Amino acid sequence: MQGETRRNLGQGSAPGIGERGTSESAGGAEIPSRLPLPQVGPVRPHSWSVVLPGSTVRIGVAPVEVDRHAELIHDWMNRPHVVPWWQLDRPLDDVRAYLRGLTHLQPWLVAADGVPFGYVETYRATEDPLSSHYRARPTDVGWHLLVGPQEFIGTGTPRLLGRAMLAYLLGVHDDARSDGHRHRGDRVVCEPDIRNTRMHAYCRKLGFRSIGEAELPDKKALLMACERTDFTRAWPGDARPRTGDAHRAGPVSSPGGTP
Repeated sequence: MQGETRRNLGQGSAPGIGERGTSESAGGAEIPSRLPLPQVGPVRPHSWSVVLPGSTVRIGVAPVEVDRHAELIHDWMNRPHVVPWWQLDRPLDDVRAYLRGLTHLQPWLVAADGVPFGYVETYRATEDPLSSHYRARPTDVGWHLLVGPQEFIGTGTPRLLGRAMLAYLLGVHDDARSDGHRHRGDRVVCEPDIRNTRMHAYCRKLGFRSIGEAELPDKKALLMACERTDFTRAWPGDARPRTGDAHRAGPVSSPGGTP
């Protein structure tokens, strides 16, 4: 499963889909700023982990800390299987500036048994320019994701990432409903490149379905959505993780195994 979002720094695209944003200078490079968006309340992310039914792998999810995680994310953004879809193959200082500039987007680092392998961004759709390209609901939330180490692709672990994040975003278990994070909703949306058929298949296996196409500033996208009922139908056991499986996690380890 290849990572997917709609980044195009070379063309000055904004982090959100929609109209083109203005640029800010960071380390001598031009970094696109976000489009003007409504002011929103603070987001309160925390680390958590889960062992999903049918698996022994613990998926740990932690909010990105730029000072700790930027080098790892920079490495992943420059991987050949990630570059075509994210287009963030830029110097480390540019990636740091990008991460620090995220506002309505919440970045997450995902690990399998303590080994980092995934990067995810979540957001409320009505706060993102994507909402101008489809009929957004007030309860829609969105995501972008990538798998960094290519050796994880095809192992089934990326699907565990998707299942865990969807359960969290859709609030299908008590831990997700009680933590107060704003990125909760009844439907998760995404907009993979129309050419990224591997991402389309990945999303469909998770419970997504196509809701149309959209001409975006930097690509033609397939709009996909997964409602809570779609997810629980596809993965009924994930709505009821075993006692003690959904809990706040410790620190995600670095590639060398140290926190």
